[in-house]
Amino acid sequence: MTPKLDRPHSAPGFTIARRSNCGKIFTTVTLFTSGEPMEIFVRFGKAGGCGSAMADGVARLMSYGLRSGLDPHDAVKALSGIGCHLGPNTCLNVIAESVAFVMRHLETGCDINELIEEYDLGEANLAA
Repeated sequence: MTPKLDRPHSAPGFTIARRSNCGKIFTTVTLFTSGEPMEIFVRFGKAGGCGSAMADGVARLMSYGLRSGLDPHDAVKALSGIGCHLGPNTCLNVIAESVAFVMRHLETGCDINELIEEYDLGEANLAA
């Protein structure tokens, strides 16, 4: 693995608000100047506790990995599909979705809000 890159003083990024079975989650993905994801921050809306602490730990590990050469697609793959007693729409899946939205935006140039709306519409159609 490559040595961890230092974080610059300022970095552009995206903050995505999503609902999960754990409550509202805000995932911020910051970018290197090259446009690749550099770090992840996760905050629960009003909730705290163990779920928030676990998400913070996952975000720190992902950030360390991204700054050390981890492919963001591999990070998304690793977090996707993890369920719990509250069902499949867990905080970890929401974090993975948020990173995937940013990656898709970076790869295609599509508006990130439109990508999220299309995804939500598809999910609503599957549930119907």
